[in-house]
Amino acid sequence: MANARDIHRRIRAVDNTRQITRAMELVARTQLRRAQERAVSARPYAEALVALLRRVASRGGDHQMSPFFEVRPVSNRLVIPISADRGLCGGYNSSVLRVATREIAEDNPDHLSLVPVGRKGRDHFRRRGIPPYEEFVNIGEEADMGLAESLSRLVTYEFNSGRVDEVVLVFTEFKSVFRQVPQSFRLLPIDPTEAGAEEPESAVRGEGLYLYEPSPAVIFEELLPRFVVNSIFRALTESKASEHASRVTAMKSATDNAGELIEDLTREYNRVRQAQITREITEIAGGAEALAAARGER
Repeated sequence: MANARDIHRRIRAVDNTRQITRAMELVARTQLRRAQERAVSARPYAEALVALLRRVASRGGDHQMSPFFEVRPVSNRLVIPISADRGLCGGYNSSVLRVATREIAEDNPDHLSLVPVGRKGRDHFRRRGIPPYEEFVNIGEEADMGLAESLSRLVTYEFNSGRVDEVVLVFTEFKSVFRQVPQSFRLLPIDPTEAGAEEPESAVRGEGLYLYEPSPAVIFEELLPRFVVNSIFRALTESKASEHASRVTAMKSATDNAGELIEDLTREYNRVRQAQITREITEIAGGAEALAAARGER
């Protein structure tokens, strides 16, 4: 049985840990607020861009001339898993890396280009013998448009040059503080059938038709690179919001668990201390009786 000093030392250690986790929770809440606002504010632009892409794609065969729509037999793939640089965020990293591992499970390593975003993803696949083709680490606490543009240039060059036939993003979509959904998204090639699948009913009736100047082909030349950049940026913002939300939940759970452990240790400390005091009182009383008996004998 541990003595009171050891239990008291452990209580102080757990309390110090609780102060750290509480501080990390407060920091994560502040970062989550900014990341959530950024993720939510990025969605309307992304949705409008997709709607415009679908509308233009449904107006003729001009999109078939764009290399972004070229569907080829998939012999080489480029996969971009987005994870965190740090841990202490619950199951965030393990969930998204599980989806990424499942995504590349059947790929031949010689025909796979892995571009991890975040140190955790890079280290995860390195331990499994899959070296990165390119890596982006130390990405900071907020999504960066510069990073999205760098990734866009990389995947656009790799796809349009024919070195890879498909580009897949693996990221975590932010739903709420308590729910984040890891998923994979095929970034390239863009499916022209899907792009034109959600044409508004008004357009089908002949209302709201557009005349394009310049031609749809020229519009695609400007629109598609922006679509790729925006898709990557949105994945980054969703992932960052999900990371901070997971860290808030994990740190709150750790703080609560530390509080419960302190309560248990405090009760154990009181029992040990009470037993120690009782033993000391018993020893004092026994000593007094022995002393009184010794004096009586004299």
